[in-house]
Amino acid sequence: MVDVDVLLTPREAGGHETALFAWLADAVREDGLRPRLLLPPGLVDLAGSQGLAGQVAADRVVADRRTALAALRDAPTQRPLLLAPGVLHAQAWLLAAAVLARRPVWLYVPMAFTAETMGFRHARLRDRLLAPWLARAAGVVAIDERQARLLREQWRVPAPVLALPNRVRVRGPAPPAPPPAPDRRLRVGFVGRFEPHQKGLDWLAGLLREDPRFGDGFRWYFQGRGPGEALLQAAASALGPQRVVVARFAPIEQALGQVDVLLLPSRFEGLPLVALEATARGWPVVASDRAGLSDLLPKGSVFAFGDADAMATALQALDTPSARRAAVVHARQRLVEQLPGHGYLKGRRAVSEALRRSAGGA
Repeated sequence: MVDVDVLLTPREAGGHETALFAWLADAVREDGLRPRLLLPPGLVDLAGSQGLAGQVAADRVVADRRTALAALRDAPTQRPLLLAPGVLHAQAWLLAAAVLARRPVWLYVPMAFTAETMGFRHARLRDRLLAPWLARAAGVVAIDERQARLLREQWRVPAPVLALPNRVRVRGPAPPAPPPAPDRRLRVGFVGRFEPHQKGLDWLAGLLREDPRFGDGFRWYFQGRGPGEALLQAAASALGPQRVVVARFAPIEQALGQVDVLLLPSRFEGLPLVALEATARGWPVVASDRAGLSDLLPKGSVFAFGDADAMATALQALDTPSARRAAVVHARQRLVEQLPGHGYLKGRRAVSEALRRSAGGA
């Protein structure tokens, strides 16, 4: 018996997929939810690491659009389908196909911003094309109340919108803080999917190559994978391995052991899981004012996106161990206030029950 099909198309794992699999594993273990995971090869290992190997449909590999559509059709029409686009527009074609196939469609989204807010080309047209399909969703799961409000008020979604907060999960001891760099330069890290536009990596890579304050004044460590890797590798080649290192995707602990500060220079985010994990581990975070962290971080650790002077000031303010410890204390306290544990438990149970009701009533 299956309660819900979970269909994903990203080729690479990121924080969004990690959070999704983590709460699904909790729901299987504690709520008795019975999902079937339809995944591309690049996500199978991540699902297994979260304890979901038994829920992966090994005979339905989602390798491209054709196989995704085939997986969509290969299930009873009354069974709910959960899609998990990083942003609403990312899988609009799949949402439309699922609606036309008369599947009860649920969405799990960390970012409910309009295309216009995110600065995409032809943004208003994208938003107009998406809205009718979004209005026909059976339900939406958002990662916090801020995103839930956007769905209810800006997108006017008529279906239930449930908030399921990201849960900070720390396994094992934190890595030791690295000893001071021989040249005393601050070591700045980025961890996650190398998405040039969303993550602001196009802007940051340009600064590294063009502004000596960044190319010479800091050490840089990028860990992840994605379409922006060529930009970062070009910066690494121009500046040399003593200044810029680009490492493959790995657990966040590997990156934290190499850096003093985590940086999120994003154009837009929901509530980035990587920042919550770094805070829980004891590492300070500096982020743009579009990264969804302004209520979590100290005021001096937030800069306006595109303001290189402000970013330099925010980083330089954390050049001593005492300043970094104070920033972590502030963020941890705010994290406890904003993400109480019962909010996740209540939200997860509500989502599990809603998916089962959708299956039974379709």
